[in-house]
Amino acid sequence: MSVALSVGQPVAGRVVVENMDVGAGAAVKSIGRRLANRTVQWLFTRSVRRTLREYGKGQDAFMAHVEKARRTYDRFDAPILPMMEAEAVRVAGPGVLSSPPAPSEWFAPKSTEPRGHVFYVHGGSFVAERSPRITQLVARFAATAEARVFAPSYRLAPEHPCPAAVEDIVAAWAWFRETYPDEPVVALAESAGAAVMLSALQQANARGLGLPAGVVLLSPWVDLSLQSWSVTAASLMGTTPYTMESLALVARFYLNGLSATDAIASPLFGSFDGFPPMLIHASKGDILYDDAVRLAEKVRDAGGDLTVRLWAEETHVWERMNTPKAKQSILLAADFIRRRLDAAALN
Repeated sequence: MSVALSVGQPVAGRVVVENMDVGAGAAVKSIGRRLANRTVQWLFTRSVRRTLREYGKGQDAFMAHVEKARRTYDRFDAPILPMMEAEAVRVAGPGVLSSPPAPSEWFAPKSTEPRGHVFYVHGGSFVAERSPRITQLVARFAATAEARVFAPSYRLAPEHPCPAAVEDIVAAWAWFRETYPDEPVVALAESAGAAVMLSALQQANARGLGLPAGVVLLSPWVDLSLQSWSVTAASLMGTTPYTMESLALVARFYLNGLSATDAIASPLFGSFDGFPPMLIHASKGDILYDDAVRLAEKVRDAGGDLTVRLWAEETHVWERMNTPKAKQSILLAADFIRRRLDAAALN
């Protein structure tokens, strides 16, 4: 699928699409990336088949395998640079009488007084906690946006399938709004965290719990039915290290029999009526690229205010890397967060 949205196009909502680069890299670089992707795809396929074998051995063997896979994920996704190099650190939560309903962490800039909050929901394919590299990313957002970040955890699949994660984030959101009713806040999520967060916000909106002043999504996964053409194309062409098979496996554990088109699992099929201004950063080289495109179309049709920024050849959630394009994306997203927080503070 290609982006069918353009600046100035007469649509129900306001949608701005910005192409950040043209992807005119050298052919040798492209061939090298594809070979590397094929290698990682092969490793992912082996891992998927190993997981299925362990699943067939019974609950104890399967859960032992899951815990081992989570430890491997943490090691694999460790930050290249020490987290302390980011100009933000973990901090104690503001002094309040009650505690968040789920385990949570707070981050704040080192050198500036935070103004406003970011409500952050991590990815991890619904089965893993926030990795060290993503934790570093959270800290970088706190520093760059000059805001305090509230990062609640949620129960993970396969032990706790959908809607457990969504329920936990709804509860965390309700607690935050009750505890800080006058604080401006922008919601931020990456990858599978986008599905959890958007479904939670749809639930919160329906219950009258209010919505944030803005929403930022990085490489969002919002359709667990895997209908996006990029999921099939990227798997076949080797343009991404991930495969349809690996996505289908974690979706199976998260859904646990629930329909993949149920909005509580796949917010693409839910309502975006009344949502605040949104920002999506996505890459045409990502297996989930068309999830971002289809989400943009859905928000447009709901009359939403949306900006979509597209990079040509970046990997999934490339913001977690220490590259110029990662820094560019973080700076642009943090600027959107800062502007939305400042606007909300004036109201």
